[in-house]
Amino acid sequence: MALFIRLPRVFNVINNCLNKQLPINNTCIVRHVGGYRGLFNNLPKKPVRKLSLPWIYKDRSQPMEIPEPTQQEEQMEKSVIEEINNQVLSKNTSRLFAIIVLAGKQFKVTENDLIVIQGYWPPNPGDKLRLEKVLLVGGMDFTLVGRPLLNRELVGVDATVVDKTFSHTKYEFRYLPRKQFKRLHMMRSQLTTLRINSIDIKGAVDEKKEVEGLDRVY
Repeated sequence: MALFIRLPRVFNVINNCLNKQLPINNTCIVRHVGGYRGLFNNLPKKPVRKLSLPWIYKDRSQPMEIPEPTQQEEQMEKSVIEEINNQVLSKNTSRLFAIIVLAGKQFKVTENDLIVIQGYWPPNPGDKLRLEKVLLVGGMDFTLVGRPLLNRELVGVDATVVDKTFSHTKYEFRYLPRKQFKRLHMMRSQLTTLRINSIDIKGAVDEKKEVEGLDRVY
């Protein structure tokens, strides 16, 4: 019984010796390593269906063609702009709201709103500010969206610093097990309160300057 168990080992040793002595292309030696890969080569290959989005231009070597607006679309655009300009000039707009960027955060504000800025901020109570980083201004009938900011001479948001104070006491407890380390830290962050006085749209919406943004770096 032990002889039959050892026979496969003997055949493996002989096969390894012959593989080293004979050339690789010899058909007498059967190599089992990687033999399963040939089974998948004979399987029928299914056609791969490639999907593409219709709005992506396939041939990128040529410039993309932008369709020109039709006459009806141009008339509709002019009528909308005229209606907005009439509301702005006659001051018949509804209550406006704006999205501003202040101290690295975005705020959605309207008139007489109070916003709180957390952390150190230089302005003192009583200072009047004009916020120029305006992303969006809108009302009930229209919305002006910046790309990414609206022109600071078209839209303005005025604010006043109301108060500067500190937040409630925050506790931070640190503990390291088996090190006899326990620390209790108490901290208070600075808070600055602003009141939004007004949101104004100055001038016509469709007026564009030849050069913009060279006199100011945000």
